[in-house]
Amino acid sequence: MLRFTLLAILLAALLIGAVKAGITWGWFQRPSFDTEIILFMTVSHIGLYSIITRQLNQRPELFVKIYLGATVLRILFFGAFVFAIIWLDPTSATQNALLFLLSYFLFTALEVSAVFIAVINQKPTNLGQKEG
Repeated sequence: MLRFTLLAILLAALLIGAVKAGITWGWFQRPSFDTEIILFMTVSHIGLYSIITRQLNQRPELFVKIYLGATVLRILFFGAFVFAIIWLDPTSATQNALLFLLSYFLFTALEVSAVFIAVINQKPTNLGQKEG
């Protein structure tokens, strides 16, 4: 959990640095909610990762259902978040939506990689097998 949190914070810092550099070098205009979007992504992915791994350790047989349920909730909440940002500042909607999508894909790739490693490293359970 600590390793994922540190990686998520590092990814957030890299995204903030990339946004600041892109603005400074004139590549694009500043998204009006850049800090809020990156902070929201960081906190929500850390929270989702902790819930998913806790459930993986408690009930590994329900992992697929739990992960799919978390994905549905993520889509609903993230959709509401991006809708609110677009509604609050329609003039900067394109920049905010692009930053949101970029950070969503990067944080989701980090989370999927970390969950995959957690699943691979999990001790196998002997469900219904006899030793002998």
